[in-house]
Amino acid sequence: MTDEDPDGVSGHDIVDQAPVGITRFDASREGSPVVYANDRFLEMTGYAAAEVVGRDWLALRGEETAAESVAALRDAVAASERATVELRNYRADGTPFWNRVRVAPLRDGADEVTEFVAFHEDVTAEKRHEATLEALHAVATRLQTEETVDAVCERTVDAAATVLDFDMCTILIRDGDWLVPRATSAGAPSDGSRRMGLDQGLAGKTYRTQEPQVVDDVADDEDSDPAKDIYRSGISVPFGEGGVFQAVQTETGAFDERDVELTELLVTHTASAIGRIEREQELQRQNERLEAFADVVSHDLRNPLTVLGGSLQMAEETGEREHFERGRRALERMEQLIDDLLSLARTGDAQAETAVDLATAAAESWDGVETGEALVSIETAATIRCREGRLRQLLENLFRNAAEHTTGAVTVTVGDLPDGAGFFVEDDGPGIPAEDRERVFDSGYSTAADGTGLGLSIVREIAEAHGWDVVLTESERGGARFELTGVETLT
Repeated sequence: MTDEDPDGVSGHDIVDQAPVGITRFDASREGSPVVYANDRFLEMTGYAAAEVVGRDWLALRGEETAAESVAALRDAVAASERATVELRNYRADGTPFWNRVRVAPLRDGADEVTEFVAFHEDVTAEKRHEATLEALHAVATRLQTEETVDAVCERTVDAAATVLDFDMCTILIRDGDWLVPRATSAGAPSDGSRRMGLDQGLAGKTYRTQEPQVVDDVADDEDSDPAKDIYRSGISVPFGEGGVFQAVQTETGAFDERDVELTELLVTHTASAIGRIEREQELQRQNERLEAFADVVSHDLRNPLTVLGGSLQMAEETGEREHFERGRRALERMEQLIDDLLSLARTGDAQAETAVDLATAAAESWDGVETGEALVSIETAATIRCREGRLRQLLENLFRNAAEHTTGAVTVTVGDLPDGAGFFVEDDGPGIPAEDRERVFDSGYSTAADGTGLGLSIVREIAEAHGWDVVLTESERGGARFELTGVETLT
């Protein structure tokens, strides 16, 4: 290096004004003392030149400085080689920083190298960013273990507070036309967030545009509609169709593009976790629907199957045509049940509602159930609006329930409720105790030893699908009486 260039600027001046810290140390002397430090190094460390020159060139290290990094530098100096390491050093005021040090020998033609130059770069922000990314990666892993949307939201705001230093933040999840807070950080006011319409405030704009928003000053932003007057700046980031993440501060200009980048990374993991949970929940619902469908099919097909078996036996014994005809009707009923239940499973609606003659439906339903010695009395002339196939399912299950839970010649009556309020199905059997009358509608509950506990739960499901209410009471003769109300009676 020459002392002065043609323009009169010394090499020493150039080094002094270099954008990176530069020191030179003498390895031939004990402790390898620093013999020179440029202005940038002094600015970076906060030391005066007199406090640096003459000291051990590694004097800035602290207890947390990795021993292997220091050893690598010393080995490089001993071998007169280059080396680059990152050290956790300390400034004059005691604050730590990350110092990327590149050491190189100064060769001036002599056989033995005595002086080395070190280039110093403050990479604290870079290291902090790396640490943040590592922390967010760990959060992503934990998010994928959560089992509910609320748990994912809570984990997200906790991570935003601890990793990103967003002490006041919230997650809003879409619910219809609203964005509803599902989790808020511990540092936020208890009333620091509220639900927002999709066309309301910064949250609504963020969701509609699917673009992140940074507001330096809430007072100057026409889209902002803060929940608290103390909020002065904010950041708003969407995570797909799920919702919006927001953070606020009480001072202006608190957020920048780096905050946006890190927040987007965090909520990407949030959206992924929520999507996984929703897919698992939908799969569980599908499995439950399939199980319920299988239960209903196996249960309700037993009625025509039993009738078919009995009819075939009687036909074989007597050869009478009426038994063949009843068996044929049972086969037709099975086909109709399968078609209706498949349609219900696929679309949620087995068929359109039509005007149905209740007496005819009751007679056909009675014919489709093996009722033994039981008798039926149909005392209705009503026409009701309903899904005919589903009405027959309801009646068949009520008839079968009466036959299975009584012995002897029980009589089942179908009649109209006063003022066209609906209809009833009752019997003159032993009835059902008052304490059991609500439980009998629960799936799986049965008072019969060999009962499936599905019949009356199917009855209630069909009634609710029509918008009807079903109530179990006691008949005048002490038996069970099921009243269906809310029925649209046409005649």
